[in-house]
Amino acid sequence: MNRDAGILLDTHTWLWLATGDERLPVPVRTALEKFEGAGQLFVAAISLLEIANMARRNRVVLPFALHDWLERALSEANIGLIAISPRIAAETSSLPEGFHGDPADRLIAATARVENLTLCTHDKDLLRYGKRGLFRTLAF
Repeated sequence: MNRDAGILLDTHTWLWLATGDERLPVPVRTALEKFEGAGQLFVAAISLLEIANMARRNRVVLPFALHDWLERALSEANIGLIAISPRIAAETSSLPEGFHGDPADRLIAATARVENLTLCTHDKDLLRYGKRGLFRTLAF
C-alpha cells in the first residue's frame, strides 16, 4: 500500500509525541497533530521492539504496563502500524553501502521508502540520507 501523504514517525519521535516530551518542538508537534487527525501518522513495527527494549533497560519510564502503553500510544493518536513485509525486508538490502548499521533504523528507512512516507526524525544519520534523496524527511 502506498501512503504518499503520510508521515512515518521514527521511534524517538513517536515516544516524544506520545509522552509530551519537550524535545519535540511545538511546531513539529502541531504539524504532526494535523496528520494525526487525517489518519496519516504511522510507525514501523520495529519501533514497538525499540520501545520495549528501552523500557527493559530503564531508559524510559512509562506510566503503565508496557503492553497497555504501546496499545494506547497507537490507538489514542490514531497511528497506523506498518508490519515488516517481504518488500520492506528486501529493501533494507538495497540501501547504500555504509548506510546506518542499526537494523531498526534500516527497517524504518526501508519502510519510508517502500510506503513512500515522509520520515519524521531527529536522527542526524537518517537526515543525512534524506538529504541525499533516499527518502523524504521532516527534520527537527
